[in-house]
Amino acid sequence: MATLASVIVLSIQDFSRRPVADQTRLKAQLEGLVALVIQPLPAAERIVLDAADGMVVVVLGNPRNALELAERSQAAAADLPLCIGVNHGPVAPADNAPRGAALVGDGLAAGMTLASVAAPGRFLVSRPFREALQAHSPRRAQDMGPAGAFTDTSVRTHELFVLDPLAAPARRRRLMAVGVLSVAGILGLGFAARGIVQSLLIVPPAVIKFDIKPGGDIYVDGVLKGATPPLNRIEIKPGPHSIEVHNSTFPPLRMEINLASAEETTITHAFVKPKVLPKSPPRSARKPEPAEKSVGDRFRDLRRQMGF
Repeated sequence: MATLASVIVLSIQDFSRRPVADQTRLKAQLEGLVALVIQPLPAAERIVLDAADGMVVVVLGNPRNALELAERSQAAAADLPLCIGVNHGPVAPADNAPRGAALVGDGLAAGMTLASVAAPGRFLVSRPFREALQAHSPRRAQDMGPAGAFTDTSVRTHELFVLDPLAAPARRRRLMAVGVLSVAGILGLGFAARGIVQSLLIVPPAVIKFDIKPGGDIYVDGVLKGATPPLNRIEIKPGPHSIEVHNSTFPPLRMEINLASAEETTITHAFVKPKVLPKSPPRSARKPEPAEKSVGDRFRDLRRQMGF
């Protein structure tokens, strides 16, 4: 059953055209940002979703909370090229989602459309969101000024609004101060923020099982996860990863994997010593081959065999 909610889409600009190393770094930075900006909201009032080029936060209840979350995200973005779209509309659980639990609905679709035309440092909101905000917080709705209209590929026109740069300067200065303090925390979290955000996502992790003989140390993206045995199963975030298994006696096992949400795979490997080929004897130790007999020698041999 669909429910009305506010949707904040946080998209990294030009994400698909960036090198894989930059994608990994920016996504980790965004995860750290989200982990910080959602803290004022109770867990029962928000849902965090993963997206191909960013993340989505669905806020239940007062739309003002969604607006303030978007403002905190923009203030804390720093050098992160973050495009933000905010919408209000119906969302519902997806039936038979191929990658685990997910949400669908026009609330999400329109929010993603807004994020796709937004620019870093200037987030866009839809008319439905402004109207929902007007019903709950009229003063905050007055901070939203018109920003034109956009027609998407489905020939749907979206009336856009943007935060008025002249509205509530004191509040913006306060948010900027919060943003500056948050940047240090985001950069400090780095990849460690993945563990924090993983518990917030409704997207199930991928699973790797290990069958390694005689055993070894497991590294994921260069980070030691433990020794197998006893470790024979780990959970990782869906997507590309570098897996290494080290055994001091043998050459290491290295491989690249790319798993979907809730996907499982088993890595089976047996460390064996490389075969050593026998060395060829030195040429001086080889038995010399007999020289070929001349015609005269063969003739004399034949005479001896016949008794002459």
